[in-house]
Amino acid sequence: MNSDERMNAETRRRREECQKRILSMSSLRLCVSVFIMFFCLASAASSAIAADPPADLLSPRLDPAIARGLAFLAQQQKPSGVIEGGGPTTAMTGLSLMSFLSAGAAPGQGKFGGNVTSAVDYLIAKAPADGYFGNTDGSRMYGHGIVTLALAEAYGVETGKERRAKLRAVLDRAVKVILDAQQVRKDSNNAGGWRYERESGDSDLSLSGWCALALRASSDAGVNVPKDRVKRAVDYVLRCYRPEEKGFCYQPGNGATLPMTGVGVLNLYLLDAADRPEAIAGAKLLSEKFINASTDYPYYTYYYTTQAAYQAGESVWPTVWKVNQDQLLDQQQPDGGWPQSRQGQEPGRVYSTAMSVLTLTVPYRLLPIYQR
Repeated sequence: MNSDERMNAETRRRREECQKRILSMSSLRLCVSVFIMFFCLASAASSAIAADPPADLLSPRLDPAIARGLAFLAQQQKPSGVIEGGGPTTAMTGLSLMSFLSAGAAPGQGKFGGNVTSAVDYLIAKAPADGYFGNTDGSRMYGHGIVTLALAEAYGVETGKERRAKLRAVLDRAVKVILDAQQVRKDSNNAGGWRYERESGDSDLSLSGWCALALRASSDAGVNVPKDRVKRAVDYVLRCYRPEEKGFCYQPGNGATLPMTGVGVLNLYLLDAADRPEAIAGAKLLSEKFINASTDYPYYTYYYTTQAAYQAGESVWPTVWKVNQDQLLDQQQPDGGWPQSRQGQEPGRVYSTAMSVLTLTVPYRLLPIYQR
């Protein structure tokens, strides 16, 4: 057995241990300890693994809530592998796939291993020849960024040679779509970002955030992402910063908002610009303003502010995590899913449940994109 085979075998063993602990609702602290060893062995995205989160930050309701959320998503999956329940089907399948992966599931392994395999196979089958997923369900570049991110995370845990090769070919084409769309000629305010159409002449931070996450995850998975493209994305994020409000906005010149500040901070951390003063100021804002009944796109906001707070570290993380965790746990429904977005701006219960699970599994740190 060569070194790669030994690493894959050990990786599978560690992941199975962690998954059993999560899905049996046992101690999350034990799971995270196993996870830390797993990523040290698997050479994940970052060599700087954070310390085990203090037990008093993790509600005893957390593990059971995540297990019920995953069960709800599994119930929405059709024999084809698609996961339906409102919203663009390909994008919703991508979000749900990441939810399973974020809780320790892997292709063919564990309680939800079959769901992972089916979702991956569905996305591979839906992949167009030109690599653009946005036309498969009408989700345009928004859905394309989400699906590319999901495929990159799935590629890291796929061990079957044939399926791994298929997945890599689809991922390569999907990344090329993102890189090509970034090259569209735009004015100085919009250069480096992405918008709803591949050929759009402007950009927005929300869509650019998904595309940037997809590029980071793909790079971690071994896909070539030129450094100059990362720099261009960082430059666009910085143009969305509002110094007078110490936060980030949807498009340059707009007012700063909580969700966009989460996107901006997270992107600067993951694109290796964490030392920028804009990232530091934005992170401070996250610890002072929280989601409430008037917050637009609440599930999206939970997802991005929680990840950004985790990246920002101990000065921000405990406060943001406690608020977001408690709110989400209180909102979970008896069937395991989360309700439709209260303002109707977010599509259906698959979206709300997948985004909630992805938020609540941030301290598990099983997705490479969740690494510091």
